[in-house]
Amino acid sequence: MNVSVRLISAIMLLVAVSVVWADYEPSLRHHETGDDASKRTDLQGRDCRSPIDPSDAFESVQIETSDIRLYEQFFESVLQSPVVQRVDHPRLDSLRGYCYRGVLIVVRQDFRTPRPTGWVQINFLVQNVAALQGDLERAYRASSVYQLREEDRAKIVRFRLKPDVMRGDRQVIRLEVAGPEGFMIGFDQDK
Repeated sequence: MNVSVRLISAIMLLVAVSVVWADYEPSLRHHETGDDASKRTDLQGRDCRSPIDPSDAFESVQIETSDIRLYEQFFESVLQSPVVQRVDHPRLDSLRGYCYRGVLIVVRQDFRTPRPTGWVQINFLVQNVAALQGDLERAYRASSVYQLREEDRAKIVRFRLKPDVMRGDRQVIRLEVAGPEGFMIGFDQDK
């Protein structure tokens, strides 16, 4: 009798775990809709589908947020980054994937347990910070974000140029593009 009860308990536990797993599985799987797989490149043609070296473990950066709309405005309007993932799980979460400079950046808002981003910084080495700053600021001024009140714009994007920053043993010109909730993209140009 005791063995039968244990066996039935084990089977019931496996069934319960299967039901719970099925409930969470959509948010854990990699999502692409329609022709997204063919669009996973940024505006400069850099590929976000896979790492450069297949032996590399790096696949993407995922950011948790309490307000995905701010990130949509930041990536789509200001950075003009292509959306390569757009998934909404009602009452569970929303995911947006952006290909920016060859890096897949996934933003997720968990509706059950919203989390502010905290601090995330992604750095790039570029040839010409001034040209990049001009391009980004032109896109920003032409975007719907620029039409918002100043305090609302500051929640989405802020620019800061630092002409003399030490990066290890080299001096760089640094452009910081601060986004929502502590997210920042830094651009360094060697002097």
